Parts: sequence; structure tokens; C-alpha cells
Amino acid sequence: MRDRKTDKEPAKGSRKSMKRVSAMIIVMFAVCVGYIVKIVAVDSEDMIINSYNPRISSADTSIKRGDIKDIDGYVFATSEYQDGKYVRKYNGAETSCQVVGYTGAGKYGIEASENFTLQNIDSELFQRLKSFLTGSEVMGDSVYLTIDKDLQDLATRLMQTNKGAVVVEEVSTGRILCMVSKPQFDPQTVTENWDSLKNDETSPLLNRSTQGLYTPGSVFKIVTAVSALRNMPDVYDFSYDCVSEETFENKVIHCFNNKAHGTQNIIQGFANSCNCFFSEIGTKIGAEALRKTADEMLFNSGVEFELNSSVPSVPIDGTSSESELVETSIGQGKTTVTPLFMACVAQAIANNGIMLKPYIVDHIENYSGITVSTTIPEQYAQILTSDECSQLKEMMISVVNEGTGFNAKSDYFQVAGKTGTAENPGGSDHLWFVGFAPADNPQYAVSVVLENNDGSANASVIARKMLYNTINRDEL
Repeated sequence: MRDRKTDKEPAKGSRKSMKRVSAMIIVMFAVCVGYIVKIVAVDSEDMIINSYNPRISSADTSIKRGDIKDIDGYVFATSEYQDGKYVRKYNGAETSCQVVGYTGAGKYGIEASENFTLQNIDSELFQRLKSFLTGSEVMGDSVYLTIDKDLQDLATRLMQTNKGAVVVEEVSTGRILCMVSKPQFDPQTVTENWDSLKNDETSPLLNRSTQGLYTPGSVFKIVTAVSALRNMPDVYDFSYDCVSEETFENKVIHCFNNKAHGTQNIIQGFANSCNCFFSEIGTKIGAEALRKTADEMLFNSGVEFELNSSVPSVPIDGTSSESELVETSIGQGKTTVTPLFMACVAQAIANNGIMLKPYIVDHIENYSGITVSTTIPEQYAQILTSDECSQLKEMMISVVNEGTGFNAKSDYFQVAGKTGTAENPGGSDHLWFVGFAPADNPQYAVSVVLENNDGSANASVIARKMLYNTINRDEL
């Protein structure tokens, strides 16, 4: 009896082991199936637009890659059949190079972010059959951008020899009409000039509009002013006597050109960009409250965008020293922003506090010219109240009419804006202007930064001319 019982024990144990192995195999199979489904359904587009995917280059030669065009249909990029394969050709894209991007030495810009679309063969079976029977081309979808080539060319000319960026955004939609970064490059010659371009100290391959992190200088006083409105009930009764400089802890704050502004209230201090006034305001608000306002205005999270973008940063908190606080209050210290994000802030002020998601792809057309998708304007966040925007507009109008932004004053409409001079330890100051127009019925917001300004251009003048020409775009 004991022998028979002993004989059965291993059999029972074997069955348990087989069940465990079978269960493990089933689980592993399910995981593999799930992973494959994820790749096909979720990750496929990311893999296709990844510039490291070796299949991208071979796919480019087998179909006619879709065109990239401006809002009016100007063809920035197209593909031509040469020597048994398709070759990418760029036409007048130098002033839009960081937006349009390039192919060859990897992919960049719209060429990368819209790679899936540009290689997507709409009605593939029909196109393949037609190509087989008639020899016609098999074509990918074409991308129509929101930018206007004429505005791109104008911004490039206005910036003259300066490095920097210009962004113009439509207030009611969030679409980007202009996005220029300098210095620029020729997309057609990237492959042969790759070594010199990637090693160029001026970084022409960097899209300064979206990736350039700049000290904001006095344009950050928009945030400090909002925080004062939220945290100082008597802010309009508060005044400060500016004698050109003030010491806070171990930090000496100077007003621009050591100008003594005299007695200033918040509207005067904003118009005159009085550093001493806003430093004093900063100490009244406190680092924790100022950081909270910055967070609520998305200064530590940024805004989603189709092209690669850097995140703005306001790193102070409740443990920050008074020196760090006053520097931040006037947009100095470790605070950094991008020109695109500052355009979005101006757009939100003009739009009663609602920040719309910025976008640069207007619509997609298939091989036969039929629109297959269109970008719909999307509310991104409410960062300000309507009342706060009304007060900011008043302050920004005073900047242009009575203060530091006089060069932005127009004979045709009222501009609202804020100037900025950001100290740069590595060279000349960066010059800023952010704003919108017309102030009473805003249509477009603008952000301009001139990096290490060389004196050949003025940020306020560029902003005024860009606003005028965007409003009157049909006359360009």
C-alpha cells in the first residue's frame, strides 16, 4: 500500500508543475500579444517619425513624400524623382528652416514631427494599382502650415544681423502665423554641411523660438504684477520712491541706466519698468506666493506644441533668499522662458485669460488635394481672470503710450505690450518685447527677443511692424 501511494505522489506533483508551466506560457503569450498590439496601435506612429528608424530613408525613395506648404500654398518642400529614387527639394525655406526642418542627416522640424503624415499613402490600394497601370506616382499626404512665408521673410529682414526669435500668434485660435529663429541655414545643404552646422557656435540648427531658454528680464514683471494683484489688497495704494538703486539682503538692484524714477505706483512702475519698485513689490508678495502665481500661469510646465520645445522655469520657492526673490521679481536670476511661451502668455492676456494651445499645422491634404484633417483650436488653460486681464491691458497700454515701449506705438492701432532688458553675463543684454494689438479688439500676439543685441535692430520696432503687417497680411 505504501508503495502504491508513493508511486502516485510524483504523478500528482508532475501535473501541478505542468499546470504552472502552462499558465506561465499562456501569460507570456498574452504579454507578447499585448505588446505587439501596443506597437501596432499605439507606438507605430512614434516609431515612424523617429529619426533613428533605419526604414525611414528607404521608404523615402519608394514613394513621393508629401509636400510642406505655407498657409497660402507656397511649397517649402517637395520631392522629385531623380536617378531611380525620390530626392527632397527645398524652395525658399531658409527663413523658415527650423520650422520646415530637413531630411538626409536624420530628420528635424516638421519633416520629423509630421513624418508619419508625409509618408502616409491615402487610398494606398488605389494609388498602387493606378501606378502599376499608368505609371503615376504614389504620393504621401501634404502638410499645410499656419505660417506665412511673407511674414517669415519680413521678420528675418527686420532682425537684421541679430540672433534671436520672432513669434506671432493669432489670439482667437492659437495658430502661429510667424515663427522665425536666427541664425538660419539652408535645408538643401544640411547633409554636406553637417559637420560645420552641428559644430557652429551660433547654433543655427536650434529653433530659438521653441527651444531657446532666455532670461526674460522685465517681461516677467507681468507675472509679478499678477501676483501683486492676487496677494496685495492695497496694491493700487502702494507707492515707492525710486532713487535708481536699492539693496535687498546682499543684492544691489539698479534701474536701467541708473535712472531714478521717483515716486511710483504699480501702473507707473510697470510703464517705466522700474526694477526697484518691482523688487520691493516682490518682498511684499513673498517667494512662495510669487512661485504659486508663476505655476498657475504655467511658467514651470509650459505648453504643448508640435515641435520640440523647452519648458520655462521659475525655480524659487518658500526657502529662497531675499536676493533670489528680488532677482526673480524683475525676471533675472535663474528664471528662463522661451519666445513661444511668452507669445502664449500675451495671447492669454489678450483673450481674457484663456491660453489656447498653439499650433503650426493648419490642415492635411491627400494626393488628390482633398483635406483629410484640420486642426481645431483648443483651449489649453485659463491662467488669468478676466478682471486681471483688464488691469494688465491697462498697464501694457501705459508701457507703449507713456513708458519704455514707445517704439511700439502705432499710428494705426493701439498696441499693448511689455519691454524687457535681460542681463547676460556672457555678453550684451537680450532685448524683449511681448504684446498684442489692437488693444481694444486683440487679433495677434507677438514675442520678440534679440539675443546679445548688437544694436542693428529694436525689439519694440520689430513687434510693431510685425503686428501691422500681420493685421494687413493681404497687402504683403
